[in-house]
Amino acid sequence: MQACIVLLTTILFSVGLFAQPDPKIPVEKGPNGEIIHKIVDVMPRFTGCEEMDLPPRLKNACSKDELVKFISEHLTYPEEAKEKGIQGMVLVSFVINEKGEILRPEVKRDIGGGCGMEALRVIGLMPKWVPGQHEGKSVSVRFNLPVNFRLAEVEETKEKPEYKLFWGGAHQDEINVKDVEKLSTQRIYIRDLYGKNYSINELEMVYERGAKYKELSSRGDVSEQMSKHIKRAGKNTIITFKALIQAEDQFMTIEREFRVK
Repeated sequence: MQACIVLLTTILFSVGLFAQPDPKIPVEKGPNGEIIHKIVDVMPRFTGCEEMDLPPRLKNACSKDELVKFISEHLTYPEEAKEKGIQGMVLVSFVINEKGEILRPEVKRDIGGGCGMEALRVIGLMPKWVPGQHEGKSVSVRFNLPVNFRLAEVEETKEKPEYKLFWGGAHQDEINVKDVEKLSTQRIYIRDLYGKNYSINELEMVYERGAKYKELSSRGDVSEQMSKHIKRAGKNTIITFKALIQAEDQFMTIEREFRVK
């Protein structure tokens, strides 16, 4: 028996094995000169949850679940890959335009055995997405999706380490409002229980204060936009960081929530 596993987060995906764009340039130019954003106020969402009366965070979680469900239902493990015992991560990149259409899907990282082509085939079956928003307008957004092909009969005997997200000098999940200014410029880093640090490929910050809700993403460090929002954090603000890392042979998202008291 075999299984295909897709790993997702709400942030823009990328892989440390490839050259990264300059984080100071949050846009790229398409073949026709159109602007494609890499960092936006609200990321595109897979369809299926927009009619539900849910707050933004739960709607994003619902969207991810729908995306996982869609890929699980349509993805088939290629015969060649099964015969050769090929497993690993395929990274597919595409643009979701202001109409929610998927444009120019391409494989950024392949493992062979037909896995890359299979991932592209499934992307081609997807319905329109809910487009990303930036400064109140629908915009084109670069979206990178990692898909992990894993043969279920291969048992994993190696003990997997646990990982934890740290934010500068914040030693607890509750932070004092007096420390917000200092923390606003401090780094996020990931460490396992053995003390090993891991590079962050993508970082997302979710800012919630009362009715205010904001999603921000960067290429690994706390961006200037993130820092500005953190400085505004008052009591009862919730700041959630989600970091995408490459650990061993797979990608995973490490998340931690901080509350300002």
